[in-house]
Amino acid sequence: MNRLILYDTCNFRDYPVGGQLTSIRNFLRYLAETCPEHCENVLLAGVSCDVEEVGKIQKISTASGKFSFLAVVHAEPDLGNVKKSLRLEYVKGLWKYRKLIGLKKEDCSYIHTPEAFAAVRLMCPGANCYVFSHGTYLNMWQRVRFFKKAPFIRLMFQQFLMQVIRKSTAVFVLDGGTQRDYSAYNQRVILVKNSIVCRSRQERSVPFSQNSESEVRFLFVGRLSEGKRIGTIIEAVKGYHRACILNILGDGEERQKLEEAARGNERIRLLGAVGPDEVEKFMYASDILVMNSDSEGMPMVILEAISTGMPVITTDVGGIHEALTFGVDSEVTDGTVQEIRQAADRILADYDRYAQKAYEKSLQFDYRTVNEKVLKILNESLKWEVKV
Repeated sequence: MNRLILYDTCNFRDYPVGGQLTSIRNFLRYLAETCPEHCENVLLAGVSCDVEEVGKIQKISTASGKFSFLAVVHAEPDLGNVKKSLRLEYVKGLWKYRKLIGLKKEDCSYIHTPEAFAAVRLMCPGANCYVFSHGTYLNMWQRVRFFKKAPFIRLMFQQFLMQVIRKSTAVFVLDGGTQRDYSAYNQRVILVKNSIVCRSRQERSVPFSQNSESEVRFLFVGRLSEGKRIGTIIEAVKGYHRACILNILGDGEERQKLEEAARGNERIRLLGAVGPDEVEKFMYASDILVMNSDSEGMPMVILEAISTGMPVITTDVGGIHEALTFGVDSEVTDGTVQEIRQAADRILADYDRYAQKAYEKSLQFDYRTVNEKVLKILNESLKWEVKV
């Protein structure tokens, strides 16, 4: 039986918190529900915060199923304290444990971390490689944290990413712009959506338009990195004219800088990385999600937020405009302090409508619809007997 091997720098359970992990877990959930008999033919090649797990194949329970898991490298749980490129160490680990992976030509490699492409093709030239591009690879060298002082390495890295696009069996992308860009290099660029688990709507009870004294609960969820421009969100909340708080969930290299920016202000709470269940609780207990990125694909956190009926304030980058209808379920800004505050005012003036429309939009991204399409493409190589 042909195997499906998933590659990503996560532990496929709860590390690191973010949209990429959620997307992968939703795919695994779909597998577990749709074709449980094939879960034994899946290998998850990832990382672990537990050094004892490295180099051992074990069974793990995740996303409603049981799968074989191989951690090929130890990951630093404190994302603000990462000293080496985890992606580079991950590639080394894949090569080190290549015999345990045992990749064959008939297997299907489903790659979520593009660097893994090199190791896969070294382990098995001609391997079937389906790549999921969570954000655009074009000009990705500008967003790489490591090797900033090594321009030649950064140039080589960008050229490698272009080869990943060209040489992949197929590439999944999250927005129409990336699909158009990639189509110049690969004939099989498939537009899919990030997926969420849609639940019954829960009413949000605070009538902001009638009660200007109610405390507004802003939320940010994601990696604390420079490109997220969280400092601007902090400044917007600090001086907002209504009573409010901002809960920041996540970790990353900018954490110390943001803690300094928030020091002494009771409105700002940096709570670190929390698990997926805790993120969901915070979303139901918050009023507005604020995103301020200068680059994104199709952020999972936005889809998760609207699935709880929470309106969004965001910049218009990547595929965000394909997930939201600005002025209906969300508000768009240019990323400045003043525009973030004005966007909040517009949402709060008609909060119930924004919340209702946000939830309605989320139904388009149900994980079953999205992953049926993904599995159908992968099954061209897997040749499993499944109804997709």
